[in-house]
Amino acid sequence: MKNQALARKWRPKNFDSIVGQEFTIQAIKNSIQNERIHHAYLFSGTRGVGKTTIARIFAKCLNCQTGVTDTPCCECSSCLEIDQSKAIDVIELDAASNTQVDNMRELMENANYQPTSSPYKVFIIDEVHMLSKSSFNAMLKTLEEPPAHVIFILATTDPEKIPVTVISRCLHFNLMQMTNEELIGQLKKIFDEEKINYDEPAVDMIAQFAEGSMRDALSLADRVINYTNGEVISEKLQAILGIISKDTTTDLIEAIVNNKKEVVQSILSTIKTANLSYENILKTLSERFYDISVEQTFNENPDRKKSMADVIDPKLLQTLYQITIHGLKDLPLAPNPYVGFVMTVIRLMNFMPNNNPNNMSLEPNKETQPNSIKKSNSTEEPEKKNLTSDDSYIKINPNNWRQVVEQLKHGMAKTLAQNCEINSFSDQQLYLAVDDKFKHLNNDKYINILESSLLELTGERVRVYIQEAETTQTPAHEKNLEDTEALKHATNSIKSDQNLEKILNEFEGQIIEETIKPINH
Repeated sequence: MKNQALARKWRPKNFDSIVGQEFTIQAIKNSIQNERIHHAYLFSGTRGVGKTTIARIFAKCLNCQTGVTDTPCCECSSCLEIDQSKAIDVIELDAASNTQVDNMRELMENANYQPTSSPYKVFIIDEVHMLSKSSFNAMLKTLEEPPAHVIFILATTDPEKIPVTVISRCLHFNLMQMTNEELIGQLKKIFDEEKINYDEPAVDMIAQFAEGSMRDALSLADRVINYTNGEVISEKLQAILGIISKDTTTDLIEAIVNNKKEVVQSILSTIKTANLSYENILKTLSERFYDISVEQTFNENPDRKKSMADVIDPKLLQTLYQITIHGLKDLPLAPNPYVGFVMTVIRLMNFMPNNNPNNMSLEPNKETQPNSIKKSNSTEEPEKKNLTSDDSYIKINPNNWRQVVEQLKHGMAKTLAQNCEINSFSDQQLYLAVDDKFKHLNNDKYINILESSLLELTGERVRVYIQEAETTQTPAHEKNLEDTEALKHATNSIKSDQNLEKILNEFEGQIIEETIKPINH
């Protein structure tokens, strides 16, 4: 049928046409060939990986009119009826729509009857984890000792919700997500057979967004085919998915690295006008940071990423990646998605070196070596400023942690740091300990704020690592001890004041200790 969806039209009819799942397929084939067919099977895995498809093919293998075989003919009336979900002896049940215990009891009673025209009566229960506890209990006995002519095939996306007593009675196969290479190969095969025009970037993009699901990949392909009236091209696919192109992503990263605020603002305006998905844009940014990091680490140099890898400091790159990931996580918490996206971009810019003194550019300098970095328009190369040597900056060490904390300006950063004890500081890595009663402060949001505040205070990018442990020398603890001692001293001074004692005696007054406050505290 020409009007069929690709996912239905290209649904595998036999084991040989299934892409991936080699382990599961081979295990089933061997059981059939060796006549070691189990009475109950459980297929688990994410959506669109072939659970129900394998179950139907298995049913055809058992009930094919040519006999029990691992290669069903797919032409006899039994095979065709199973493909069309019309087979009397193959009962498919959607557990999500039949959760009541009465439905399961009726099904178990049906299992006692002999198959009508086939060797086996096959029960395929999809999304079995949706059954109620009573329903599971109703099927336990039959599932453990079913009649010889009954085969149970259970399918689920969430095996953890299935009682262990049920899982233990089944042969459990976990179906893996398809790789991008497998998805790309199958998509190209289908597009060629369907005579659909496509470009390589579009196929790669579909495979990436399908996340290992063949059904999702074909559904997405159907969307772009309907939108373009018969083509699968990256430009239209980007519009459907609401993502930006690799070139635009590169331009945005370049503008952030070079502190080109006008360019960043222009790109943000274009993104807003295009009504793109801010979630997908942040995912694309994080993927580009990943690509650059992989290139730096393993010396891979595809496309334009080489120049980026030469420009961005590896440690800074890790920070940019973390900011993007956290921005993606915090997107639902923002007043609206656009605000959350823009704030993430601003955070990326704020973590770049102040005013980018080296004016780093992602384009190679044609007048010098191919891999050289373009300098500013100045005739002389600007002298690199050693931030750590500036008198306005403070250096961190275990002995001055309290002084560092007292100079922090951001309230959140200061609150976290005040309740942390410094363990060590080396190679711009700061290791802190926080007491269990302040563990709620130990989260990525506060840590990022503290790192930003330390950058402003020290002139260096400091990575902060916090573990929960007993503390005795936090700045807050030390200050509390000092305040207690000062209050004690002030109270004793007042009580020992002879002039005050005379006044109290004369007017029958008394000292309210709760109101005593030390000077300058």
